[in-house]
Amino acid sequence: MHFISRVLQLALICCSDGLFLYHRRSMEDRVRLLATLEWAESVPIFAGFDGAVDGIYALIASRTAAGPERMGTIGEFARRIASAANRSTNIERVLLEMRAGGNATLCASALQTLGHTVTLVANVGRPIHPAFNGLVEGGACVHSLGEPNRTDALEFFDGKIMLTDSGQLTTCTAAGHFPTDLGSLFAGRRAIVLTNWTMMPRGTEIFSQIFRQYLPAVSRSVPIFFDIADPARRANDEIVALLDLLARFAETHPIYLSVNLKELERIGGLLGGRSNERADLAEMMEKLHKRWPIEWILHRLDGAESFGESGWHSAEGFFTAEPHTTTGGGDHFNGGFLFGLLAGLPRPLALCMGNAISGAYVRSGKSPNRSELREFLLAN
Repeated sequence: MHFISRVLQLALICCSDGLFLYHRRSMEDRVRLLATLEWAESVPIFAGFDGAVDGIYALIASRTAAGPERMGTIGEFARRIASAANRSTNIERVLLEMRAGGNATLCASALQTLGHTVTLVANVGRPIHPAFNGLVEGGACVHSLGEPNRTDALEFFDGKIMLTDSGQLTTCTAAGHFPTDLGSLFAGRRAIVLTNWTMMPRGTEIFSQIFRQYLPAVSRSVPIFFDIADPARRANDEIVALLDLLARFAETHPIYLSVNLKELERIGGLLGGRSNERADLAEMMEKLHKRWPIEWILHRLDGAESFGESGWHSAEGFFTAEPHTTTGGGDHFNGGFLFGLLAGLPRPLALCMGNAISGAYVRSGKSPNRSELREFLLAN
């Protein structure tokens, strides 16, 4: 009875404020998103394998008597760098904060804050670095592979540039420093998240071994969710080998691959595609799905799309011109999408849930809990 009254209350709020989410969706859709936050059950999830300590920086364009002026766009930074060719230059940076980073750890943080039980295997330090105390204190079961990477994230309003020292992840994964009970850590999970293949030279071999050894014991209904990180520096044949592997395992388990626009264009280039137009992106995703029949998830600053067995879906995002941070926005989208997927939402609403969690995160710089996300949805 309490649940029904709460849904009716949410419906009345929706009627009174007159707001709709993306594409003028129905009242029923919006109530379902909000109601999902009320009843979605906590489930166990596995995430691995990368961890980093991120330094978040702003770059200073100029200083005047009124104070510093921040570089707002990547284009502005690019022009400043280009003008220094054959000349050299100096660019001031300001440390905004030091915090936990890494695709797996940030996605795990999003899911844990939303109430799920997370098992994390990643290079987060021995002993665990203080940057990851929030995960530990929140109840995550954390297994460390070694020392974390270090990343300097140069933040702009239209994106970020990540300067990463990936030596620690490369070393610990190449040496096979995985828990001996990894199979038991997969057992009973309702979703498995595997990230940052790009920074693991033996990533395809590692994933192949994990799948051969452990996947047969994992229920066929369990989604395996990948974010391989920017593959720009990996060779074409390496990318193809990974995608071929994912396609083979899609024969037994639902496989999802989440990419941003730059990553999609890099992979799409393998098939001769490159565009920023929505219609062309849908065509590119369809071609990729035909070649590698997994579900493709694209997250952008202004929305998200997917292409899988049920076709193409999209959801408008929660764009802000002046985010508090962009580093981790994609990881929080991934966590939000999985949250919606595991709650049984149809694909457009699962995409919208990802957009909402990412939108809340980039405005505040912290993973939203259900109450905070509910307020964000009602306000936006």
